[in-house]
Amino acid sequence: MTTYKRLFEEMVSFENLFRAANQSQRGKRMKKDVSGFNFQLENELIKLQDELKNQAYRPGAYRHFYVRDPKRRLISAAPYRDRVVHHAFCNIIEPLFDKTFIYHSYACRVGKGTHKALDMCQRFIGSNRYVLQCDISKYFSSIDHEILFSILAEKIKDEKVMRLAELIIGSMVDSPQSIVGKSMDHRLLTIDCGIPIGNLTSQFFANLYLNELDYFVKFDLREKCYIRYMDDFLIFGGNKEHLHRVKKKISHFLENSLKLSLHPRKSIVFPVSLGVDFCGFRVFKYYRMIRKLNIKLFKKKVKKMQKNFSEREITTRKVSDSIRAWVAHASHGNTYRLRKRVMEDLVFVRGESKKERI
Repeated sequence: MTTYKRLFEEMVSFENLFRAANQSQRGKRMKKDVSGFNFQLENELIKLQDELKNQAYRPGAYRHFYVRDPKRRLISAAPYRDRVVHHAFCNIIEPLFDKTFIYHSYACRVGKGTHKALDMCQRFIGSNRYVLQCDISKYFSSIDHEILFSILAEKIKDEKVMRLAELIIGSMVDSPQSIVGKSMDHRLLTIDCGIPIGNLTSQFFANLYLNELDYFVKFDLREKCYIRYMDDFLIFGGNKEHLHRVKKKISHFLENSLKLSLHPRKSIVFPVSLGVDFCGFRVFKYYRMIRKLNIKLFKKKVKKMQKNFSEREITTRKVSDSIRAWVAHASHGNTYRLRKRVMEDLVFVRGESKKERI
């Protein structure tokens, strides 16, 4: 196994921190914390670099709030300077692990994504009768810090990088809590368990953690028709009894090796002819339909944008980009009539001005 010992200097170089700052501010340049950091960008980066080099860097307090997408999730937003550190960390570490990931791991990876995952799902549906669809119960809040740290340590032998990783992994526990909305789910705050949804590093750590499952399924169980998108994964086959046995083996592996458990209601074996709910679509052999819940959430988002547009809180460009992004996503299914109907109904009014069709 290839290991890496001298990474820290590259990680905290001014060039990498400057690159990380540019990555962190995309789409957020006008926010107060971002513009404040950018006003003294060189000084802020030099200060951050000194803290990192001297092992004096400590993560700041998270801001917590709930969203529904569609289920209620706790999002944890790190301070902007910490997000710069997260990007600097991932710029160096992620490529080293990404090349060890299996081909059919599709989440948060360059050249992968939901649409390629859907293409492969449809391809496997065409050549198999049954599918085992699984979901990890409370995945992000169940990730064990010690196991995650040991997975990183197998390849990363740079002590300074590992100390920074430990700070990032444990930062939510050490952070003073500020919560927006209802009381917080304290399962996320245990000393040795859970990573925050919302961090760039959390996406990488979550993908890395289940890479252990990928290897178990592909090389121990030797399942060929396997796809994973974060904690949602599919295994296709021609024999449902075999897939039930595979499910039991996976459940045992997750509980004993990763301290995770399958969601009892979302981990089932069924015929592919019923359609497979995956990455926002219901996928069949010859066509895909966008899920009704996705349409409902989009309509809800449009109503909010119409209100914000009327009150001049968002620009025409912002609305247009949001609409076009959803239409582009929906176009990966058999949704021509749906998209035409949605676009015909899209009218935005700003105060007493004329109506604008996006």
